[in-house]
Amino acid sequence: MSPAAKARLQIHFCVFLWGFTAILGKLITLAALPLVWWRMLLVSGTLLLVPRVWRALRVVPLRLALAYAGIGVIVSLHWLTFYGAIKLANASVAATCIAVAPLFLAFLEPLLARRRFELRELLLALVVVPGVALVVDGVPADMRLGVGVGVLSALLVATFSALNKRLVEHADPLAVTALELGAGAAFLTMLAPLLPHSGSAWPLPDAHDALLLLILAYAC
Repeated sequence: MSPAAKARLQIHFCVFLWGFTAILGKLITLAALPLVWWRMLLVSGTLLLVPRVWRALRVVPLRLALAYAGIGVIVSLHWLTFYGAIKLANASVAATCIAVAPLFLAFLEPLLARRRFELRELLLALVVVPGVALVVDGVPADMRLGVGVGVLSALLVATFSALNKRLVEHADPLAVTALELGAGAAFLTMLAPLLPHSGSAWPLPDAHDALLLLILAYAC
């Protein structure tokens, strides 16, 4: 198989997994905050059990590690708003809003990755806007807040994608993932007392949610 064909298959598989995360987010009954916290904690905690990750972490310069941790905070906010949009509206609305991320990325990536602005990327990104607008126009009024949160999630995913593209090649990918998701889980732990919620901020998932969380964390 040629590298190009393999890359296309990987992209299609990633798109499938990305869509599946939205469905799982709707099926899991936990609120967005504990859902994201458990997901990040499970993945980062598991990665820290891998010797290769520890060996890679030991050689990451402090400044670079802090940069990855900062990106992890943005990732946590993206997931928080993404699953928040699902809870406030539905999985289709949240996934549709993420479709405007390339539009944000067309402006952000040249700035953050320090490369030339590409008009072609902007024009391709603009193609999705009418479709998103049609979907949003048909959303009931009580879901409009979910749309706004979903668009914010798209801005955040564009931001961390551009930053990751610039920095991800400077360290082992598994170590980067452990750093980012671990930092994201720590950030959400500190953020929780500042957010309104009913009951415990960290409810233990029941058997149904626990199974779906494991699929979300390890398969997606």
